[in-house]
Amino acid sequence: MRQRIKVAAALVHDPDILILDEPLTGTDPVQRVHLIELIRDVGDAGKTVLISSHVLHEVERTADRIIVIVDGKLAAVGDFRAIRDKMDEHARTVRVRVSDNRVMASALVATPEVVSIRIDQERDALIVESHDVRAVYHQIPRIARKFGLRLFEVAAVDDSLSSVFAYVTERR
Repeated sequence: MRQRIKVAAALVHDPDILILDEPLTGTDPVQRVHLIELIRDVGDAGKTVLISSHVLHEVERTADRIIVIVDGKLAAVGDFRAIRDKMDEHARTVRVRVSDNRVMASALVATPEVVSIRIDQERDALIVESHDVRAVYHQIPRIARKFGLRLFEVAAVDDSLSSVFAYVTERR
């Protein structure tokens, strides 16, 4: 309730800019959802909302644009997916669940865009690393069609704010 009161006190004057430091700290899951919705609504109303937080998955759910500061220096700005797309020096990771892992893996290994493939035994999936993930996304359905495989899942594994933050801080 303290966090909600603090946010309400900050909003009562209808500021153009709202600066929040760890606004979700100490809130329960229901309050978190409500505060995230409120923060998004304030931003959608044309206000600027700056949030300082170390809880990256919550920032990812709340913010459209991010600013990553490392050691007091600006490291990245923008939508985290756009930042991730610009980081070509890091291979992208994709999880592929298909009816026959061996056939898909042997076909993908032959494509020049694939850096490595490993099997995730727990999920019965392939983990594919590539420097050109878009090309791999195009190749996977073509291979499945060619060999009569059923695709169950094709999903980015490292497409999150946490992965972007790890990559940005690793470069420093």
